[in-house]
Amino acid sequence: MPIDSKTVRRSFDRGRTQEPLRLVSAWASEQGLALRQREIDGKSNEITAIPELLETLSLKNCIVTLDATGYQKAIADRILERGAPITCWCSRPIIARRSWQ
Repeated sequence: MPIDSKTVRRSFDRGRTQEPLRLVSAWASEQGLALRQREIDGKSNEITAIPELLETLSLKNCIVTLDATGYQKAIADRILERGAPITCWCSRPIIARRSWQ
């Protein structure tokens, strides 16, 4: 289950100083669907939004991938606590493993 953030194109308004909409999403990659999304606070980054997103997901037996921005030990620990057997980061080696049971 890939977890990634995106900025929604043309979602800002310079005239009203409205920041662009930024979302962190969990994807069902084979189906091409976003399972859940959380808005990233304008003064924050995806590191604070990922734990909130994880609370809404069942990760039992899911392989969870994140990019380098989500590379945080606390996030990896939380993913494993939620039931994922393996957590890995694109551009980094697999850092946390749990045996398949």
